Amino acid sequence: MATDFAYNYRSNIFFRTKWKVVFLLCIFALAISLSVTVGIMRIYDSALSDLSARLNNTYGIRTSAIANMTSAAFSEVPSIDIAVIVVVVSVVILIFGIAIAVIALRPTRDALASQKQFIGNVAHELRTPLSIVKTNIEVALMDERLDNELRRALTDNVEELDRSSDIINNLLSLNTLLNPAEIPFADVDLGAVADEAIERLRPLAQKRGVGLTVARGEFLLARGNYTALVQVATNLIKNALTHTPVRGEVSVIIQPDYRGYIELAVADTGEGIAQEDLFHIFEPFYQSDTSRSKKHGGSGLGLTIVSEIVKLHRGKVVMKSKEQRGTTVIVSIPCGTSEDDRLPDPSEHADEIAMDFTKERPSKPHHT
Repeated sequence: MATDFAYNYRSNIFFRTKWKVVFLLCIFALAISLSVTVGIMRIYDSALSDLSARLNNTYGIRTSAIANMTSAAFSEVPSIDIAVIVVVVSVVILIFGIAIAVIALRPTRDALASQKQFIGNVAHELRTPLSIVKTNIEVALMDERLDNELRRALTDNVEELDRSSDIINNLLSLNTLLNPAEIPFADVDLGAVADEAIERLRPLAQKRGVGLTVARGEFLLARGNYTALVQVATNLIKNALTHTPVRGEVSVIIQPDYRGYIELAVADTGEGIAQEDLFHIFEPFYQSDTSRSKKHGGSGLGLTIVSEIVKLHRGKVVMKSKEQRGTTVIVSIPCGTSEDDRLPDPSEHADEIAMDFTKERPSKPHHT
């Protein structure tokens, strides 16, 4: 139960905000209680002093005798009654705190849900007309009588339609990941994941004139979702190919780190990323003005999706980059047969950014 609470507190902004509101309300109630207590004690001391003086003047009763009688009267109050009062007050504060947090956050939660639904509906509606337009253009390109200039324009349109389709697919993926349902986890061969991604992107590598190599270790079994990990590998390799110049190299390495994780590393000899941009690279829709400029296209969602998927897998993603010296991205996914949660401390270099989700609680396996 404590683990569930810690995981929800770290990963769910509404859950975290709710308990922060409850905590602040408890602090507020405690401050009010202390203020009232201090005020009551001062009033009590003042009233007792005044009463003692009057009784002493009128009946000759000593102040010490009055104080002893007062102490004896308070000592007769059962301590269990005080404990019950404290518990009741605490429960009331907790209930009201949760109620206030739920009511206060409901408009924001509803607005976010409506936004996600809108994005999903728009993306789904756009896919069909884009597919029809692309198909019609591809059919038109089959006509050998087309003028070269017209053929070039139509080919550019197909490329833009492909880019638009990628943006829509990324929006749908991100929309799902920001509100993840339980996804099935199983032992996955990370080598097979990389092979599928490379097979998809080899035509792009050939088109751009970029070398694409792969190396692998022996034990590559990771615990995760095959489809999601293929998307991670595809996004990383495609990103590397897109930002690597002609005759550049992109290398993919899959190997165990012998600390309970399987690493998928994608390194390129491309233009690299400026240090000021590196720390924002996993933010949605972020595009730097230099190394990740709009001339390459893209939606700015690829690395955001990678980080969200790695988070769901309780993994780690590290990016190292320097301008004009290339970029290396290392994704670590827990082994399929290891429960070892140990990881080395992340490096603290200016040319590296890490997203470490190894302390997150993974989604429970869901079997269909």
